[in-house]
Amino acid sequence: MTLSSSLPTARAPRSFKRRGQTMILGVVALLVLALIVFVTFNVTVAVQQKVKLQNYADAKAFSMAVAEARTLNYMAYTNRAIASAYVGMANVHAYMSEAAMMADLKLAGATIMAAIAGQETSQCLCCLGAPCCADHCYHAFEATTNSVAMFIDWVSGSMGNKVKELDGPATDTLGALNTHITTIHAAQTLAKTSIITLLTNGEMGQLKSQNMMKADRVTNDATLVRAANTLQWNKVFYDSETNKKRIMAEIANASRTDFAWSRKGTPGLALFPSPWIADNMKGSVWMGPDGNWAVVQLPNTQWTGSGRTAFTEDGFGGFGSFRADASTSNNSGRALSSFDWGTITGTWRHGVGAFTLPTGAPFLNSSIQSGENGNSHSAGFITDIFNNPHNGSDHNMDIDMSRFVEFDIGTDYPFNQPSVYAAVSTDARVNEYGRRGPWEVKKDQSGVVTMQGVGNTDGRLAIANNNTTKAFSKAMVYYHRVGDWADYPNLFNPFWRAKLEPLSQGEVATVLGSFDTDAAAVATGARGVNSSAVNIK
Repeated sequence: MTLSSSLPTARAPRSFKRRGQTMILGVVALLVLALIVFVTFNVTVAVQQKVKLQNYADAKAFSMAVAEARTLNYMAYTNRAIASAYVGMANVHAYMSEAAMMADLKLAGATIMAAIAGQETSQCLCCLGAPCCADHCYHAFEATTNSVAMFIDWVSGSMGNKVKELDGPATDTLGALNTHITTIHAAQTLAKTSIITLLTNGEMGQLKSQNMMKADRVTNDATLVRAANTLQWNKVFYDSETNKKRIMAEIANASRTDFAWSRKGTPGLALFPSPWIADNMKGSVWMGPDGNWAVVQLPNTQWTGSGRTAFTEDGFGGFGSFRADASTSNNSGRALSSFDWGTITGTWRHGVGAFTLPTGAPFLNSSIQSGENGNSHSAGFITDIFNNPHNGSDHNMDIDMSRFVEFDIGTDYPFNQPSVYAAVSTDARVNEYGRRGPWEVKKDQSGVVTMQGVGNTDGRLAIANNNTTKAFSKAMVYYHRVGDWADYPNLFNPFWRAKLEPLSQGEVATVLGSFDTDAAAVATGARGVNSSAVNIK
């Protein structure tokens, strides 16, 4: 009995050992569970930061593309303003050339009055050369007196001096328009430089902090990608000054008003209506009635018409510049030239006459030229001696027609429509509050837990992403005129827009590869070497 009662006491130690083993397994399981929880939270933080970083890259690429598109639209508006200023210069030039034609008004009038004197004389001597009509004889005397008076008045230069009063304001206007063009072009240059500064800095105001919050302090932009952006921007613009002058000359010539192009719309001179001409036909001595006087310039579609104004090669060295079908080689835009001629008609007493303006036209037309080899004269012949309405004026201004921004369309797609890249990186373990973690378990913040094993082997468990997180995005600045896909990219219409765009296969290697070779390899492998495009997300 004594031995049997002691048996339960002998089994107690074995039960105690089983409970101890379970506790050890529970502790290990809790440790693993805790590590899994830490890994889960750290992965959540990393994924969250990756999403934010990609959103920031997309927003940055798109924002820079919008800035470029707005700048190109600004270029289009200012290019139109520059072309408009050149057209304004052409209009002023046309009016001054027409005014120069009037310098010979008195000389032409004297010639007409001499012809009328002859007509009155023929009516006076109506019977075998004998006077038969005293009125016509007296009218012939009056006409002769008027002819001599107007010739003397023309020699005195009174008509030329009246026209010369317009020359100073016209020259000032041309100078002001020229300065206006220079100022606008300087603003264009500044806008281009501002975009380069933006692309070089790789910053977009508060965009980084708004997307990444306090984590933005660890976000960096790729230098090689910024260089690619600058290269894309610079290739937009055409730099040949010779061709730019030709292009602007063609645009300005095509945009001239009808008056500047062919004096159309002015069957009588707009500057000098008939009453003004009649008032100014009277010389220092005048006899008889005022008469009825009118100047006519008939528009013509050829350069041999009654008047033209054009931006030309070198002035009057080639009249082909004034033709409607002028060769582009004649429109280098080195000179602004105008010429005019017309016909003055006069009815006085019983006679009528007509003569050309200026005297000697159309062989010695009225002309004025600004720019290279600029000259200032009313006509060749003797009119330059007595009545030069541009005497003393400076028409040798530099009308440099390369002062605008021209688009270089290239030959292949995407026709130099610029791409914009954004490449950013961050430590994914830094959250939006700027703290690493928050689920760090080691003070060294390595994110790796080491568990000592048996012998010389230790177990290592990474509970956080220790690799740099990167994001890449591409946007494109493109030209599209709504409803007109045939309108090719240019810098005279403000239809530039921005959009996010897939990477081309070439950009995967040249641009993405410079930022992240691993991502480039993955992208190439994912879409195939012969793929035309790949999306990087």
